[in-house]
Amino acid sequence: MTGAVTKLKVEEPDREQARKGASFLERASVLEHGGLFLTKADGERVMAEMPASLLRAMQSLLAAVAESGTAFVFKPEDEVSPERAAELLGVSRPIVYQRMDTGKLPFRQVGTHRRIRAADVAELKQFEDRRRSFAATLSADTEDLEENYAQPGKSAS
Repeated sequence: MTGAVTKLKVEEPDREQARKGASFLERASVLEHGGLFLTKADGERVMAEMPASLLRAMQSLLAAVAESGTAFVFKPEDEVSPERAAELLGVSRPIVYQRMDTGKLPFRQVGTHRRIRAADVAELKQFEDRRRSFAATLSADTEDLEENYAQPGKSAS
């Protein structure tokens, strides 16, 4: 179970390079065959030919990292412990247990331990990220309305 999910993190300065790489691979993936060229420290060039499907997969990974700075790589059937799920979700372990107990995060019992499918953790993360984004947008919209009402002589449109 160790290493079931790999978390890839790219710092802000490198995210622009990830965007450029994703853009390049998007253009390259329409070709029937493509590849990557690397230059070693001694100047020797090395080429790795790849089918378009692999170039598209790499493009998706770079695009995800460029957008959020973080991406997860896993097999959907892999399982993680509640502790690892908490780390991946960026929440405390008690919150993971609460999500499991309320049915928001499916799990299976293995003896006295709980195991969670990596795909379910990723799905919950996407849901909670969308919910936080919606809440932030709603909050900003509400603050705009409050500012309009707080100023005398202004009416909300």
